[in-house]
Amino acid sequence: MRTSEQISKIKATITDPFSIENFLSTYEILYLVDLFDKSQEKTYKNTGPITVDLKPYFNHHVIEKIIAKLKDHILDFEITAAFFFKTDLPHIIHNDDTFELPEGVYKGITLPLHLENFNGEYPKLCFFDQFYFHGPAKFFKGSNDIPTYYNKQVYEYSDVTGLVDVNLIDEHNYFKHLKPQWLEGLSLNSVLDWIPGNALIFDSVRLHCASDFTNLGIKSKLGISIFTKK
Repeated sequence: MRTSEQISKIKATITDPFSIENFLSTYEILYLVDLFDKSQEKTYKNTGPITVDLKPYFNHHVIEKIIAKLKDHILDFEITAAFFFKTDLPHIIHNDDTFELPEGVYKGITLPLHLENFNGEYPKLCFFDQFYFHGPAKFFKGSNDIPTYYNKQVYEYSDVTGLVDVNLIDEHNYFKHLKPQWLEGLSLNSVLDWIPGNALIFDSVRLHCASDFTNLGIKSKLGISIFTKK
């Protein structure tokens, strides 16, 4: 668990999530997709996603350029983890913290690369007003014994910051893949389009999840997740 002093330092850098449109060029997207496709180091997680560690490619000129462009937008940072992910299931409620609990945990960055069977309507990345400051977690209020690959399971929300008493109404069917009780106490902050080539930037400790892209007929998503600290 982080101390109140450590949490205060993290809170000082918190902003609303935002998107940088057309952040990646077509060439960069194709380059990154090719890296993933050709990788022999894929990890097949028990929760569904296929991942590839991006750090071995940090010396590639294209990757160096992308990291430099990110620093132009959110200032200097250190990368704690970065990986490709391909998933045919929408991510559930989680944060993007690390078990090392760095005092200066900073932004999470998602770089969408490809949508399989895209039919014209983009899926979303949905952000809540609530935060969890005590390590990487997935949130399953009222449930138990749900397997995860890395994150710890949170079944009751007493350590979640910013809980509300009003029930969240899923007007757009973003959360059909979630049990209603998992959303209890949460409120929607913002929703960003998951568009290949854009960069989605948010605080690592903010709770977020994917919209149910299977509801749109999309078969899978390929993207990059980057975790940072100051």
